[in-house]
Amino acid sequence: MTAAKASLTEGQSSLNIATMLQYKKLRKGNKMFPRTAAALLSSVLVLAGAHYTQAQEAIVIGMSSPQSGGAAYLGQHQKWGAELAIEELNAGGGVLGRKLELLVQDNQCNPTQGASSAEQLIAVGKVSAIVGALCSSATLSIMPIIEKAGIPLVVEIATSPKITELAGAGGNKWTFRINPSDAELAIGLANYLTQAGHIKKIAFVGEDSDYGRGGHDALVKILSAKGLEIGAGDFFARDTQDFAAVLTRLASEKPDAIALYLNGADELNFLRQYRAAGLDIPLTGRVEFSELQEGIVESGAIDGATSVYPYTDQIKQGKNADFVASFIKRFGEVPNTQSYEAYTATLLVADAISRAGSSEPAKIRDALQASDFKTPLGDTIKFDDHHQAHPSAVILEIEGGKVTVKGLFNT
Repeated sequence: MTAAKASLTEGQSSLNIATMLQYKKLRKGNKMFPRTAAALLSSVLVLAGAHYTQAQEAIVIGMSSPQSGGAAYLGQHQKWGAELAIEELNAGGGVLGRKLELLVQDNQCNPTQGASSAEQLIAVGKVSAIVGALCSSATLSIMPIIEKAGIPLVVEIATSPKITELAGAGGNKWTFRINPSDAELAIGLANYLTQAGHIKKIAFVGEDSDYGRGGHDALVKILSAKGLEIGAGDFFARDTQDFAAVLTRLASEKPDAIALYLNGADELNFLRQYRAAGLDIPLTGRVEFSELQEGIVESGAIDGATSVYPYTDQIKQGKNADFVASFIKRFGEVPNTQSYEAYTATLLVADAISRAGSSEPAKIRDALQASDFKTPLGDTIKFDDHHQAHPSAVILEIEGGKVTVKGLFNT
């Protein structure tokens, strides 16, 4: 018997006992018995129906995600990760005897659309919590909205250090982040590049956003302290098609490496033109080594490139192998950072709902703050006073057309 049916049966039993007692009292010498009995029966049915509806009502988790625009492929993986988590949870009976439901709103990786997506999820979707929003600028635009509405937000992909600064002790007590910030990732990358010994001068190419500029600021701070030089940076608007000018200049300047902080289609355009230009300057930074790059990794064109990321499907620790197998079986693609982090964030929200014993946002928020949650990678998510978790991250390098793991480090 399902939880919903069990609740209905118990409700009907208690209601039937009370009804029979009243029925006997009403029948004795009551001329208005037929009308009164009908009203009583009607109220009983309404109460039973309300009891059944409450037991059946799904708990809605919202997601703000780029489902269109240059980052749509990443947004698709983000959505898939959350969907897989919810499918697995519902197959196990849901949470608190109720099914979970995912409601996705497109944010186009745009601050204005990000704010609108949050407003829709809250006002129309009546969500209990929100996961998102992949891009840092969109995430930052959502934070004041969820704070005002009193809806918890779990940031799972956006890396701008500003998010950590503003969350928790920074003032916004409704925002939590499970992935490392660019400031933390920069430390791991700087340590690796310093140990490599041959990189001294680094150029920077990034998107003109909180992600790109935040990444540049983090690298400048960390690398400069280690004696490495990093340029002022070339920043590009999203949907930039032509990188020829900057590639030509970099070929002439010959830095030891190029730190890349672009997203989605913009990064793919840069890598295509980088390969066509035949540059032998190694890439570093936050390069996405995934199926998104259309065989560029396998071609050997970016051999020697390094990257710092919160996740790779190659990690064998924890239950990551099980997650990778389930994801490939369900969606036919290898999971990336976006799919893994969204999967983990959704499981974390469900865990908080279970511990809270409620789908009320304020109670979920309190449960999130007290989290002690084991991720599929085996990390434990606990939040500091700025609601920032400190999971491990990974250094990756392309060798012989293949992605290799060079090391894990704690953030």
